[in-house]
Amino acid sequence: MNPKYNLKQITSTLEKLFDAGFNTEKKILMMKMEDLSRINNLQSNEPLIIIELKEAIKNKEIIAFFSGTKTKNDKQRKGDEIC
Repeated sequence: MNPKYNLKQITSTLEKLFDAGFNTEKKILMMKMEDLSRINNLQSNEPLIIIELKEAIKNKEIIAFFSGTKTKNDKQRKGDEIC
């Protein structure tokens, strides 16, 4: 599952993260599922955007995330290399 999000969706999600205090890479990476309750007015697709953003930060693939060029196969290969 690798939907391509448009920049408007990503920007909206980032604004909500920043407003909730998740304004650095470290804070975003440390987010737990329970922390989603601190974020106001999340749309149905925004938790998925947050998960994808966390993965992009962890893998140093921010531009690929924003451009929507990261493929499912890329993720599987990365996961295989880590294990």
